[in-house]
Amino acid sequence: MNNAVYRRLVSMNYSRKSNDFYGVNEVNWDELDDEMKDVILTFPDRHVDWDVDLMSIEDLDREQQFYLFVSQGKVFLVDTQGYNYPRYIIEVKDFNDGIDYGDDIIDRGTGITRIADQEIFEQVISNLCTDLSEDGFSKKDALVFLQVLLDHKFDCVVETRKTLFQEWGI
Repeated sequence: MNNAVYRRLVSMNYSRKSNDFYGVNEVNWDELDDEMKDVILTFPDRHVDWDVDLMSIEDLDREQQFYLFVSQGKVFLVDTQGYNYPRYIIEVKDFNDGIDYGDDIIDRGTGITRIADQEIFEQVISNLCTDLSEDGFSKKDALVFLQVLLDHKFDCVVETRKTLFQEWGI
């Protein structure tokens, strides 16, 4: 990320040390320039329960400054400023990366997977995404790559991949 984009990211009107998602400041996705959008789409995302105390989240990687938190179909940009908790947060209204983050899917999937398996999977995906991002993959490119990896081993995602490829014109 270049210095100009970084300066714009850190100078957004974040809410500081918010305990919850209610009433945090917001920015509209459509008001951001394409360069900022492209950078934001490279940030790791994390599903966070709506009613969690945000200040109780203390497991963020200090090396990863920015995250996207997803909750109740809303997306929030988080700036840790090198801490391990969401120090600054802003809602990104009308966020659009082409992915449906419906909580019903996440809740259903979480309910049927083993906690240990899910934790291992999340760590593997996190490591892969970090490596792909460092090598210049966009979020869309990383998703395509990960989807193909899943498709290679499991038939359960074939139709999803075909649908995504059609939507993206691939």
